[in-house]
Amino acid sequence: MAMNVKPLNADTTFLIDFIPSFAPPYASARFPGSFTILIDPWVTGSSSVWSEAFQISHHTTSPCISSLRDIPEPDLIVISQDKPDHCHKQTLCTLPADSRVRILATPAAAKLIRSWKYFSHATIETMQPYNTKIDNSVIRIPIPGYSLTSQGGEVTVSYMPQKMDPTRLHNAIGLTYRAPSSKTTSVNGSVVNLLNLPPSPQDSPMAGNFSDLTVDHTDFSPLPDSPMELEGDSPIFPPCEKTISVLYSPHGVAYPAIESYATSFLAKESALPLTALFHPINTEENPWFMGGVVAAGYPGGAEIVRNMGARYWISAHDEVKDNRGWSVTWIKSRVYSAEDAQQKLDEEKKSLALYQAGKDGKAGKANHRTQIVRLDVGERLRIV
Repeated sequence: MAMNVKPLNADTTFLIDFIPSFAPPYASARFPGSFTILIDPWVTGSSSVWSEAFQISHHTTSPCISSLRDIPEPDLIVISQDKPDHCHKQTLCTLPADSRVRILATPAAAKLIRSWKYFSHATIETMQPYNTKIDNSVIRIPIPGYSLTSQGGEVTVSYMPQKMDPTRLHNAIGLTYRAPSSKTTSVNGSVVNLLNLPPSPQDSPMAGNFSDLTVDHTDFSPLPDSPMELEGDSPIFPPCEKTISVLYSPHGVAYPAIESYATSFLAKESALPLTALFHPINTEENPWFMGGVVAAGYPGGAEIVRNMGARYWISAHDEVKDNRGWSVTWIKSRVYSAEDAQQKLDEEKKSLALYQAGKDGKAGKANHRTQIVRLDVGERLRIV
């Protein structure tokens, strides 16, 4: 299976396409078995909390679209919190009022969207906190199979808020994707494996129009059983596809808040390590009386990587915006480049491996490498 990631702004609006492995590298998000999720759209106007005197933010880098009508309607929109830079009314209302889009939102965000009374046909659902004892705390979205005899796929969405967080900033959204089975039965009763079909040319009429981001994979060793990389026009497919797992936490979240999700859900789905972690690299902190930590940044992301693993760490919510108002007066920030964060993470993993070697009395070997990526607006990262 594969996923395409495209940031629509420099902050934390992402378009994620989940695509079956046998789809051509430039396949459209409408390819059978695919599923598209839009996260926290903010592509027009400013973002203000309470009043402009209190706080107002402007993008310093222009988004690549100015309306949600500029892209095909996604299968799902996920809103991670009710703050206006995540639940942005002006942007969401660029959708037609009679749109039948499905929106999953945190409780406060869902209540806010309903209060606008803008959408007449949209499905607005409230995500409940993940609970190992409550089956429906994981939202399961079936993906139809390719035929009546093939097994369907599934997308899951889970919401994990941090306890004792009066600001309601710190949470995580978990996503998984399992494509429909690539095996189907032909009219004569024989089994056909779609993975073995010859690849489509890159100029297929279903090809997308993304600009490509070239990512150097030469220093990344895939985990055993992890999906293999597509190279050129001759993809090599793994015999058994692995579930894709994504954790989106734009402000960071304490690991105990997501630990049960990792151990009770992702582990059972064989979805660890994470395929992609969306998390800030930069840290932002207010005085305690203004809420304390705003963005956990590198330290928080590194803790998640140590505990869950991740093939990619994608920088989220790291745009240096034009922030004004008295509420931002005391914010202290530390900005990391992706290169600095990568070096720091690599060194920490190496040190941990050496420590384990000394403790176990065996030769130490660093765990798989997590690649930290800061995407430019409109560029595409394809993970396979």
